Amino acid sequence: MGAILAIISSPVLEPGENEQERKPGPKSRDQTAEKAADKLYNLSLPALANLPPEVTLKILSNLTATEVCLAGCVISTWSDITEDDMLWLQLVKADWKYAAFVQERILEQSWESFKKLYLIMDEAQLIFAINPMKGVEYLQDNQILSNDAGDIALYLHTTEKLKREELCTYLLQHRPDVLEEFVKLEDYTNQSVLPNVLRNFLTKFPASRCNLGKEQLLTLLLKFSFRYSECNPQFNLSQDVVYNICCSLMLLGYDFKHPLIKNKMSKREFIRNTRDLTPGVTNDYLGHMYDNVYLIGPVVR
Repeated sequence: MGAILAIISSPVLEPGENEQERKPGPKSRDQTAEKAADKLYNLSLPALANLPPEVTLKILSNLTATEVCLAGCVISTWSDITEDDMLWLQLVKADWKYAAFVQERILEQSWESFKKLYLIMDEAQLIFAINPMKGVEYLQDNQILSNDAGDIALYLHTTEKLKREELCTYLLQHRPDVLEEFVKLEDYTNQSVLPNVLRNFLTKFPASRCNLGKEQLLTLLLKFSFRYSECNPQFNLSQDVVYNICCSLMLLGYDFKHPLIKNKMSKREFIRNTRDLTPGVTNDYLGHMYDNVYLIGPVVR
């Protein structure tokens, strides 16, 4: 809004008037600044209210849902335009990428308006933060989600607003079948720095915030290892080899950060401990894994 006001209030050069003529001298600089401030202060909203509808829509398309609603309240002539169905469909797809993937299915349904759809999805997100099962059921009751594990996984994977703690609870405690599909949506093709890839994956399941137990962490490592190996056959790393490297990296990070462990594991010790569990992997490769954890930090946060 501020940018729009500034554009509208900016001075326009008259024909034949050049910038040098308009440029204030040192003595008049303060006076010019004062006049500009007065002009901005006295600017009234009718200039915005009288914009053509297509320009108004273009402006609104760059705002968030909350800002769109506020714009309709502040500028009375915009109230009808802020209810535009295509504007709200765009907002739905911007805030929930899932809607963009299943747009055809959503368009087939008889929605009262896409603003109503937006409010339902926003409400579902709030319910999910309190009770993940209820949040998913709310979307299913409104025929936005099906009970198909792949469909639910797509929604969870593409919705960044969901709280990580509840996501962990839902996937690891209630719907392991959805977790399976969730991991399949990860794409690790040609990502050769394994500790970085594992670290990024585990940020979706922060151990400290989700209170992950040993079994749950190992389950995540198993799922990750299979997917990483599947995405990168050119690396010749089997699922078992990837899993063993991941476990070694997890233990190495624990060794580094635990305050009671005074004698930290050396690179030579890490290679010696991991080598027999990872046939076909060179010492140099394992050494790079060690360096990554040493320099960047543990893979489990």
